[in-house]
Amino acid sequence: MNKSEIGLGCWQFGPSFGFWDGQDHLDSVRVLHKALRDNIRHFDTAASYGSGRSEQLLGHQIKRFANSIRREDLRIATKIMPKSPALVRKDVQKSLSRLCTPYLDILYLHWPSSSIELPPILEAMLQIKDEGLVRSLGLSNFPLSLLPSLSEYPISYLQSPCSLLWTKDIQSLRSYCTKHAIKLVGYSPLGLGLLNGKHLIAPDDSRKDLYVFTESSYSAYRDLYAILEGLSEKHQRPMAQIAIRWAMAQGFDVLLLGARNKTQLEENLAARSIELSGDECSALDRAASFLAVTIPSGQDNLFGHRW
Repeated sequence: MNKSEIGLGCWQFGPSFGFWDGQDHLDSVRVLHKALRDNIRHFDTAASYGSGRSEQLLGHQIKRFANSIRREDLRIATKIMPKSPALVRKDVQKSLSRLCTPYLDILYLHWPSSSIELPPILEAMLQIKDEGLVRSLGLSNFPLSLLPSLSEYPISYLQSPCSLLWTKDIQSLRSYCTKHAIKLVGYSPLGLGLLNGKHLIAPDDSRKDLYVFTESSYSAYRDLYAILEGLSEKHQRPMAQIAIRWAMAQGFDVLLLGARNKTQLEENLAARSIELSGDECSALDRAASFLAVTIPSGQDNLFGHRW
């Protein structure tokens, strides 16, 4: 089974949009230190995560390792929302300041918008790149249908969910990225934490509104959950590790793991040592496909985001 490079997703360090409330600052610091000491070098955040708090925390903690880890060995990625092209430079400069770095390795445009023209924003991002403030440009949560219209821009990274809960268009995305020499970055292999073995019933937070808990999808979600539970018992490993190990084999160049405390990160990283058989992977693939069939036809992202 091919394995993706492991990166650290940092949304949980800046709770927002009704997710990850109550995050402890010291837990966040310990997660980052564990990641850096375990040779994780790809870090993914966004200006919108906690209104910059995630960026600030990441920047300050990386700065503490400056004597032992060279900046050029890190890949720091952040995101800006689609707003006026005139605000791109201002937003990037704010992110650079919070991240304590003179340049970004990856700048993503975070979510498309039907009410704002995207090409002028990408032109402004390209200008920033030409000046050396950004090394590469990316798109985050863009549906496959939008990508051809933006193919003239030097997009080097595409970020998309990589989870048993969301396999819609995954093969087509892989093919598109291979054809256009784009690196595919997967996030949330635990489906926003739902596949950690604790959420057969909808949690009392924003995740309760996800499609998997609707009447048309819940049965397929429950069947997938049962297979994961069975493999967890068979391998004597946490259910979360089974889900992550599946995601590692999906052909993504980078897989972002999230963790709210050091123990979670240690357990998630331990998924690298699991070996799933071909039959086990096929069973998970089939269950994920049955679940994907239940996705509402007009929904093209896990969050149900509309643009």
